[in-house]
Order: sequence, then structure tokens, then C-alpha cells
Amino acid sequence: MDILRKYFSGQLSSQEEEQVQDWLLDHAEDQEVVHALNAIMAEMESENHQMSAEAFASVCSRLGIDTKRRSRILRKVGRWAFRAAVCLVLPLMGAVGYHLLMPEPQVEWVEIKVPHGQTDELFLSDGTHLHLNAGSRVTYPLQFIGKERRIFVEGEIYADVAKDEDRPFYIVSDDINVKVLGTTFNFKSYDDAECVELLLLDGAVEMDINSKGRSRQIMLSPGEMLQYDRETGDIDFKQFNPFSFRAFHENKSIHFFNLRLSDIMEDLERLFGTKLVLLDESLADTRYFALFTNNESLDQILKGIDIDGKMRFVRKGEVIYISKK
Repeated sequence: MDILRKYFSGQLSSQEEEQVQDWLLDHAEDQEVVHALNAIMAEMESENHQMSAEAFASVCSRLGIDTKRRSRILRKVGRWAFRAAVCLVLPLMGAVGYHLLMPEPQVEWVEIKVPHGQTDELFLSDGTHLHLNAGSRVTYPLQFIGKERRIFVEGEIYADVAKDEDRPFYIVSDDINVKVLGTTFNFKSYDDAECVELLLLDGAVEMDINSKGRSRQIMLSPGEMLQYDRETGDIDFKQFNPFSFRAFHENKSIHFFNLRLSDIMEDLERLFGTKLVLLDESLADTRYFALFTNNESLDQILKGIDIDGKMRFVRKGEVIYISKK
């Protein structure tokens, strides 16, 4: 058994390797040989997963095994080599059939970040279409592998998720996990904002919130909007008309549904790339409802928010200072 360990770890000379290979092929049906090989691979896997992967590739190469083609394996090295290859790859792939001998593909992750003052869009490999608002960051795989589709979001996205009942789609954003099957919705979750918001236009979503020592699971139906306050832990439901809703990528539309002025100022900074400073902290917690759907300028939006005329806006260079009159 020691000679087999040295063979699999590449410690033998070329002549010794050939002798071992000949011996293995001559004893292909011996149960003791099969048990010994399984024991060696179990040891290697428990010691180091990478070592097991390298051993698999190395042994297949030395035995002349093409891991991509079963028929070629059978032709070149016979029944034992095929069995040995399966024994070697099992710890790497889990239970695979004899017809699957390719190592498990690695997920290649990509990150896209949208600068302030801009928007972008993204098509994922499954056909899901994402619109990304200013200051957003999305991390996603080039190809979805396995039984689920998962991306990571910090910012605001408008998503049209491709339907796939066998592979649910997950959006992860800090303490938030959104599960969908095939749905259209607007999701906003910036790290520097207290309010997390989800508006569901079509389909169904399930939102998991795990924070402040609590775990909550909430189902939404079309026309429902959920707002979660990270500071207080409060959850608020509202109804909206999904047929009249305009997302941010439609004529640069903007909506503020009962948002604190502090969150609104942060949104406007990202959207217009202009620094906004609240000089009066008493303004920060004032809440506003406002809709802007005609590509309004920053000055027009600030004027629309200050409908009662109680705020003062002073622009100095690229900074706007906001205070009470």
C-alpha cells in the first residue's frame, strides 16, 4: 500500500511507475486492490482537497486518461483505469455517474460598479435582465452552475428575472436575501442608506431579513411595496399601482415613498454626482412622498421637495448646502 501512496503522490521513478501501472492493470478485478485505492484517496482527501484534485489530474495524465471522453478512457486503459478515475474524482465532485468524469467547473465571478450620475444594464447568462442605478455594485457569475442562481447587490436594480422553476434566483444584500423564480421588481439596498425597499410588479418574491438577532421571512404579491428600516428594524408595507409605476431607467424617473430627507439626499448625490450637505440635523428625519417622472433637474427636484418653502439651498461650487430658513 505504501508503494501505491508514492505512486499517487508522484514520488516514484518512471520505471517504478510503469511497474505499478502494469501491476494495477493485471489486478483490475481484485477487491483488495480496489479497497486499497479507496483508502488512499480517502486519506488524501481528508488531508488536502487540492492535493486530491492534483492527484486526479496527475494520475489520469500518467495513465493516458482523457477525463472528457468516457469512450476514449475505455479504449486506452481498460476497465480498471475507468474505475480508478471514478474513484479519484468522486471526492471532488460528490456522487457522479460513470459517464461524468469532468472536474466540477469553477464559478467565475464578475463585479460591475456604476459611477455616480450614471446608469447601466446587464444581461445574465440565464437571460435575466438587470438595470443598475447610479452608485450600484453587482457581483454575479459568468455562468450559473448548480441548482440555484445567486447574485450580490449593493445599490438599486430593476430586475426582470428569467423564469426557471428548478433553479430559484437569489439576491443577497448584506442582511437581506430575496428569493424569486421569475419576477419583475425594483430593489434598493445601499450600504449607506437606512431604508431597504422592494417594489414587486409581477410574480412573487420571498424576502428574508436577518438582523438585530431576528430572522423574518416575508412574501410579497404584485402591487406590494416593502420598506425595511435598518436602524429601527421596522417593516412597512404599502400598496402601489404596478401599471403606473415608472422605474429609474424610464426617463430617469425618481420616487421617494415616505423616505427620510437624509436618505433622499444620499440618493440625489448618487444620481446627480453633486455633494449635498444638511446643515440642520433636524431636517434629516423629515419624511417625504415625491414622484419625478419627467427627467427633472436636481434644482427642480429640490424645489419640489421643499413644497412648503421652509428650506434654504446654497450652492458653492459642486456642493449644495441645505438648511432651514
